[in-house]
Amino acid sequence: MKDYASKLFVVEEKHTAAAMGSGDLAVLATPALVAMVENTAKESIQNLVNPGQTTVGIEIQMNHSAATALGKKVLCKVKLVQQEKRVLVFQFKAMVEDQLIASGIHKRAIVETEKFMSE
Repeated sequence: MKDYASKLFVVEEKHTAAAMGSGDLAVLATPALVAMVENTAKESIQNLVNPGQTTVGIEIQMNHSAATALGKKVLCKVKLVQQEKRVLVFQFKAMVEDQLIASGIHKRAIVETEKFMSE
């Protein structure tokens, strides 16, 4: 994957720090932003996953650098930069309009669904 894959999200009440319990304000919560990034990464590599497999998040390093208000559109962009056996490494960034609000690295592991769920 040479280019960034992207997905657009709208900040809703359920995504706020106040609603998630990670803060007191009605702005995009870091845990919600992490979930948005993970979802974008997961969806971007469906063609790398065989039937009976899925991916799970195993690591994230994020710099969440700007607040985002309710109703704003967040564009998450992910780029697969490395694959080491079953571990996929992504660079990501999140934008609101032309402003960078977050960036970092996310890792996912390819797992056998049935085996993973039985452990």
